[in-house]
Amino acid sequence: MIIKKITLEEILAFLGDEVIAVKGEKAGVYIDNLADVEHTNSTTLDWVLPKKAEKQHIAEQSKARVLLVDDEVDVIAGKTLIAVKSPKRSLAAIGNHFFVPKHPIGIHPTAIVDSEAQLGRDVYIGPYAVVGKAKIGDGCVIESGVRVYDNVEMGRCCNIKSGAVLGGEGFGFERDENGNRFRFPQIGRLLMGDYVEVGGNTCIDRGALSDTVIGDYTKINNLCHIAHNNRIGKNVVVTACVNLSGGNVIEDDAWIAPNASLKGYIHVGEGAVVGMGAVVTKDVPAHETWVGNPARELKR
Repeated sequence: MIIKKITLEEILAFLGDEVIAVKGEKAGVYIDNLADVEHTNSTTLDWVLPKKAEKQHIAEQSKARVLLVDDEVDVIAGKTLIAVKSPKRSLAAIGNHFFVPKHPIGIHPTAIVDSEAQLGRDVYIGPYAVVGKAKIGDGCVIESGVRVYDNVEMGRCCNIKSGAVLGGEGFGFERDENGNRFRFPQIGRLLMGDYVEVGGNTCIDRGALSDTVIGDYTKINNLCHIAHNNRIGKNVVVTACVNLSGGNVIEDDAWIAPNASLKGYIHVGEGAVVGMGAVVTKDVPAHETWVGNPARELKR
């Protein structure tokens, strides 16, 4: 547990317009930790989910003196309630700002960065990472052992976890006159938007003749494979161990659950959900949930 004393004044200044009201004592109030429900103590910043029917009772029973709540929770003796628009969102923001250790800025001495790489401001490149003729946006974090090939363009504030491989050759082949396979040229780019996260040991191939594209705020978990020419939209979640063969289009806000596979040249519509372990061989319409092998719509 990270212990760091943060005053109520600091919390309120940071949250700004997210705060609706402060109910209870204000003078001398502080927190010094974040914790799960089983390890909450008097100086933890706790929170209550607004949709809970018994949220007043939950707040009253909390060991914490300071809680993030919605405006429907009433004053509780001995507690300070910070009424906000979204308690969980505010907790996450406070945690990231005050408690999560910040990466240093700069290039680790063991990293190898091509002289033609274009690095933005406040970039961190960790131990034994290798960066080719790539463009890395402001505030990006590239952890240890990452390989970034040439022709990768990364937006602002991307986070690339250890062991990821970005922009390598795709798995594309043609046959010669004798039926033997030879490589189809993989000369496209990998284009990544802002605030993209790529998990540990995930591989994302560059395009063949066109580009592989990852949209803003998309989050990709560990041990995923994303082949050449995939086009992934904004705010897409690709969870652990997903395999995307080449040429898929995944629209904004889709969710791909663990161990799912897309055969290639599949269209997944906006807001669609692909279930755990699904094998997708047909297009998935927007806002539908598909599960199974072969995947079909889940009827509710």
